[in-house]
Amino acid sequence: MKILAIDPGTATSGYGVISIENNTAVSLDYGNIKTDKLHLMPYRLIKIYESVKYLMEKHSPDAMVIEQLFFNTNAKTAISVGQSRGVFILAAGQNKIPVFEYTALQAKMVLTGYGRAEKKDVMVKVKEFLDIQGTIKPIDASDALALAICHGFKIGKIKI
Repeated sequence: MKILAIDPGTATSGYGVISIENNTAVSLDYGNIKTDKLHLMPYRLIKIYESVKYLMEKHSPDAMVIEQLFFNTNAKTAISVGQSRGVFILAAGQNKIPVFEYTALQAKMVLTGYGRAEKKDVMVKVKEFLDIQGTIKPIDASDALALAICHGFKIGKIKI
């Protein structure tokens, strides 16, 4: 099973792709999709769409996991990230890839046992679990990989 996971954003979206076989998860790819803040939003969303479409064609994921939004103060950021999420979900729908959503808190709980864990602590657990050497850059990619691991755990394909 292959899972494409997304930590959505408009300026930067982290992504991670893992493969799960025999209760073992392996990192296949991770990185980020960046857009230029000087460009108009329609062009930024097109870049996001084309980038995720490429990732879907390259990896043929069986599922996509995307971080559920939680914003309590900045409505402008929430709307912007919501637009990005919509593009990712649309691309998955067009490719008949089922979409699953988890909060960052859920992913942190699965990986660290603590929902308020720091991003660096989550990265350490992601690196250990996927046996990744070096630093995962950017941090958004680590967050995406954490979402993928969370999904694998939640559906009973991997044990932590």
